[in-house]
Amino acid sequence: MGYNRNEGAILHITGETRVYVVIGHPIAQVKSTHLYNSLAAQSSADVVFIPMQFSAENFERSVDGLRAFKNLAGIIPTIPHKPRMMDVVDSCSERAKIVGAVNSIRVEPDGRWIGDMFDGIGYVNGLIKNGHQPENKSFLIVGAGGAGAAISIALADVGVQRLRIVDIDQGKVERVITNVRANYPDVEIDTGPVVPAEFDVVANATPLGMASDDLLPISPELLRSGQLVTDMIMKPAVTPLLVQAEAKGCVIQVGYEALLGQASANMDFFGLAS
Repeated sequence: MGYNRNEGAILHITGETRVYVVIGHPIAQVKSTHLYNSLAAQSSADVVFIPMQFSAENFERSVDGLRAFKNLAGIIPTIPHKPRMMDVVDSCSERAKIVGAVNSIRVEPDGRWIGDMFDGIGYVNGLIKNGHQPENKSFLIVGAGGAGAAISIALADVGVQRLRIVDIDQGKVERVITNVRANYPDVEIDTGPVVPAEFDVVANATPLGMASDDLLPISPELLRSGQLVTDMIMKPAVTPLLVQAEAKGCVIQVGYEALLGQASANMDFFGLAS
């Protein structure tokens, strides 16, 4: 699937155009609308992807409003709505059930909302595309929310050797560990001290780094030269963590690679694959 991120999306919007919304709070960091509009234009699909921002406090009435739109074709939830959207879909994939969140929802002709989770698939596809084979590797994953859970499941699915999951919310950590152990008993998984140097790959799956005054999710001094450090954040394109990791001699992978990695699966899910 060819895509040049510097090319503008060619849109021809009419009264018959079906609408996909990317929902989140904040929303300014979202890159998927540009990507998916470009891919839709390539496939000649009469659809448009638009960003829509609402907070967790306005979640219920916003979702009720979305249910009322008859030209709504799908929803792409991002921070912080992925876990909560799991409770409002009419059905979802087994993968989404294991993760406990959805990041893609297809609206069927009869109005049913069908959910799935492609964050982890996108992350793994991004690794492989860039020559980083995850099989038999060890990963430290910082963040056990929707993105962190999805990454953990996808990595377990491709046969990583070891996972360590850390988060300030221990309940989320235990849920991820329980789900991985139940579905992938051969994968070693635990939580514990943040000791990045012990792992082949360090993955930030938290929002830390989106705001200029954010604390770093881990201390760069704990990294070791040569290891891979990845981020799921889209904006800034290269987060402060990745800047400092690269200065330390680490290999880095930006968050946009995960978005590209899930695009094919998501477009196919929406029935828009060219």
